[in-house]
Amino acid sequence: MVIERKPPRHPRKGPSCLLVLFVLFGIAVSFYVIQNRDEVREIIIPTETPPPTRSATEYAVLAELSKDDGETDEAISYYEQAIQLDGTRPEFYIRLIDLLVKQDQAEQAVEKAELAMVLAPDNDDVWTSAATAYLANGDRLNDRGDIGGANIQYATAFQSASKAIGINPENATAHALAAAGLVLQGNADLYAQAQELADTAIFLEPDNPIARLYMATVFTYQGLYPAALEQYQLGLQTEPTNPDLHIGLAYNYYGDGRISDAIISFEDALAADPENASAYDGLAHMYIQLGDAPLAEQNALQAVELNPNIARAQGRLGEAYFRQNNYLNAIPPLEKAVELYGKATELNARFFNMLATAYIRNSLSDCSKAVPLFQQVLNASVNPLIVESAEEGMNECRRAELERSP
Repeated sequence: MVIERKPPRHPRKGPSCLLVLFVLFGIAVSFYVIQNRDEVREIIIPTETPPPTRSATEYAVLAELSKDDGETDEAISYYEQAIQLDGTRPEFYIRLIDLLVKQDQAEQAVEKAELAMVLAPDNDDVWTSAATAYLANGDRLNDRGDIGGANIQYATAFQSASKAIGINPENATAHALAAAGLVLQGNADLYAQAQELADTAIFLEPDNPIARLYMATVFTYQGLYPAALEQYQLGLQTEPTNPDLHIGLAYNYYGDGRISDAIISFEDALAADPENASAYDGLAHMYIQLGDAPLAEQNALQAVELNPNIARAQGRLGEAYFRQNNYLNAIPPLEKAVELYGKATELNARFFNMLATAYIRNSLSDCSKAVPLFQQVLNASVNPLIVESAEEGMNECRRAELERSP
């Protein structure tokens, strides 16, 4: 038997063929990626999917939830987004206008109301909402001392409310707002018509707090304080957290000489709306009547911090300093009040007189600024105390001028 012995295989020197093929494949792929990087990127990197968008209705729901949570600014933003997505739904405008009015954004409320009236001219709720916006804008101008501009807005509110009544004679709120548009102009010739409209509003909806508010306002303008008191109280039975009813009741008490009751009502208004500048202004006024200048100062400071454009609040802050003989600090808020009022009238002449007096109490060298103000007061006021004070100021400046003359 022959045994054939084969020599053992020696290990292959160098890389295997399979490895060489893998390396060559990798190099080829790399060159391809480099040369075709844009196409490869589109294949490898997935296209970004845009986030899902909300519908107008969803934004409206979010707005109502925010409103219920007391997040009014957030609710306004959501309604604005809802309108951007679907500007054909009047209810979005109506709810947005209501929120803007509550946030003291009357000018923006009027802008939205004008858009809504074009969108839905046959919708009585739209015209009612517009009347609310015009009334709020009238109040804004009245706070600034622009009585003429305010009256134009009140008259426009009456016209808008009348449109709503023409479409729907059963609209109690529209009747109440029409009454407000008339009575707030302060023209006694319009009071009887305003009272008739407010009476109709109450007949249609006895529990409507807006109807009670403006019936009370009509009675207040006529000096019928006991009748106004009843209406404010009936309104508060329906809506106990309405700050306007509390403020109206407070001024009714003041008109009847019940200052302590007025203070309580202003505090009730602040409990319902802690950022109500008008309520703080009212408290400042009450404490001035009581001779408590430090408390008047404290409340007036709150009022002007919340709304620096309420002329009477600036005037009362200046008056609080003035009564404490702090003439230097009295001057800036009184200057602001005079700037907002523009010119002296019977109603605001005392602030002009106080500013002029503060100038000369601080320094007789300021007579050049004081004398024109005293002259405005003398031309505008018939109040004997204010007239006497202005004349004394003028005489003091004349004496100072004579003493400076060689």
